[in-house]
Amino acid sequence: MNDIRRQFRAASILVLIILPVGIIGFNLIEGLSLVDAVWLTFITLTTIGYGDSVAGSELGKLFTIGLVVVGLGALTFFLSTSFALLFSAEAMAHRRRLRIKRQTEKLHNHYIICGSGEMVDKTIGYVLQSAQIRRKRHQETLYRPIASLFERLFGDLERGRYLTFRKVVKRIFLVYVNVFVVHATLLDLIVVVTEDAEYAERLRSASIQVVDGDPTDDDTLRAAGIARARAIMVMLNQDTESLLTVLTASNLNPAIYVTAAAVEPELKLKMIRAGANVVLAPYEVAGQFLNSATLRPAVNDFFNSIMFDQETQHQITQLELGESSPWIGKRIGELRLRERFDAGVIGIRKEDGDFAHAPGISRTLEEDEVLLAVAPGLMIPKLQDECRPGGRDERRFATFQRLVPHRDIKRLDHRLNEEEIETTVGSMSKHFVICGNDHIMQSAVRYLDPARPFVLMSNDEAVTREWLNRGFRVIHGNPAREEVLIKAGVDRAQAIMISIEDKAAAVLTVLSARSISKSLLISVTATTDNMIEKLRRSGADRVVSPFHVSAQFVLLSTTRPEIAEFLQHVLYNEITGLETAEFYMEDDSPWIGKTIESLGLMIRFRAGVIGIRRAKSNSFLYAPPLDTVIRPHEVLIVITPMQYFDEMRAIATGHKDKRPATLRLQLDTHATGAWSRDMIRELIKQHEED
Repeated sequence: MNDIRRQFRAASILVLIILPVGIIGFNLIEGLSLVDAVWLTFITLTTIGYGDSVAGSELGKLFTIGLVVVGLGALTFFLSTSFALLFSAEAMAHRRRLRIKRQTEKLHNHYIICGSGEMVDKTIGYVLQSAQIRRKRHQETLYRPIASLFERLFGDLERGRYLTFRKVVKRIFLVYVNVFVVHATLLDLIVVVTEDAEYAERLRSASIQVVDGDPTDDDTLRAAGIARARAIMVMLNQDTESLLTVLTASNLNPAIYVTAAAVEPELKLKMIRAGANVVLAPYEVAGQFLNSATLRPAVNDFFNSIMFDQETQHQITQLELGESSPWIGKRIGELRLRERFDAGVIGIRKEDGDFAHAPGISRTLEEDEVLLAVAPGLMIPKLQDECRPGGRDERRFATFQRLVPHRDIKRLDHRLNEEEIETTVGSMSKHFVICGNDHIMQSAVRYLDPARPFVLMSNDEAVTREWLNRGFRVIHGNPAREEVLIKAGVDRAQAIMISIEDKAAAVLTVLSARSISKSLLISVTATTDNMIEKLRRSGADRVVSPFHVSAQFVLLSTTRPEIAEFLQHVLYNEITGLETAEFYMEDDSPWIGKTIESLGLMIRFRAGVIGIRRAKSNSFLYAPPLDTVIRPHEVLIVITPMQYFDEMRAIATGHKDKRPATLRLQLDTHATGAWSRDMIRELIKQHEED
């Protein structure tokens, strides 16, 4: 770009010299007036030559020849450099950078993302997806009354002509909305800071605001508007650089909310001390998500639907009760949220940072509390406007900095030998099989209780020895082999959790497990995006992508921190003593036909129902009213103190150790027929070669 500017300046100087020379020359040599001299110089240099004004003398003709030889080249050079300065790819990219820089300078309460690579890509991808869905809903909302009017006015037209005309009207309307109606989305409030110039240019081409530079440098973060930003997400490839970025951001803006990703879990505490509010380890997050998807699939689907699934009609939102909120002092029942907004409250963050789960309709709301409500996406703006008519007070609702809780790794005093393990596993049923040896699986197993009905599998001797020392029942062998899976009792198990780095081995393990048991719930991790569909076709019910999951949680922890904290508080937290359980209403459940209120769960167990998965469906009733009648084959999503879980399960099912017939949702699941014999042979060959 600097070369083009230098060339343009040189060409401009030449043209500015040649034009006066031509004008003065024709004026002196030919005796033309100033206007005629200007005219003749112009048509000579542009080679137009109308013939109405020409050089008459011999000296004038020689002067004209010299002017054409020198001036035509200079003018051509000037025009080419002008075009390059205005329309070259480099020039357009430069103007785009300047425009984005001006936009960034105007931003307030925005979000900064530091880094490059897959996690940043996935985070921005979710923001783009959210923006597109929100824009589409906004368009449909605006178009609906116009469509209704159009139906009444032109409903009597011939059907074919009617549909064509309606399509044209809708297209024109949507173009108008896109051009003239402003859609404020999270995408408009994001600034990416990266040192990767190629990556930065790719983001700019998607109209994403980018600042080139080192995120550990003060000037770079100032250029990104760190002093005016609401939060910063740090996702760098090296933990040391992430730590420096957290420290720099906290020094420049002590009030900023900082979320960071740490590859090494031991650096989490250091980042918290440096100023981070939340630090997430991608492998640890993926391991926890894999645990939840396998051990509590209905609970996992419930939270996933309201937090991460953009296509779901209902979403969870934060409703802050500032000092101007008209809801302060009212009971939840008085607000009539269900009748007016089809909404319900599943939790409340109190002023001291603690949480109340499944609050009743008699709960009185207090200042500085945050309601966690589930409502249709189109109703959320109306809820927010009514709850906080004066807007959000950022100062009053600063989120607490959470220290990393210490969790003890559970061990058993008695360690089983190989013969005892075979005997014990041979008598087990409806247990959980866990196989793999990668970082995700080791993170998933780290906080599991060996006393629970788990059977672990690994072909890594060091990992097998570590798990045996903790007291787990471990089968050593290759989980891709059918005989090893049968030895682990997969044919009698409820679910299997798989995390294997080798792609062929992962697919073969899923195929083998599905061929052994059609009712088995299979959860598996995908190391790359192109593996997701392959694993689903193999028979997996749930495929967990580590970078997808980590990106989702980083974004959630930054943009909706109270919701992320509530999830950590109630999902399975030994510090708070709470867990979110799922109770399957099979045919003999004594709860069937009763209302939620008649169960008296809050009074008896301090437990509350926050959702119900409808019978043989993947849809949910969120924050169900107390008069909701429980029906067969529904699944109750209940937040309960851990100490009451076994007792509640015994009451709900009639037996303390009774487990559901299957955890797998019997819908139109992914078929395995897409894998031919030749494809499977190729996989086996590839696996053996590896």
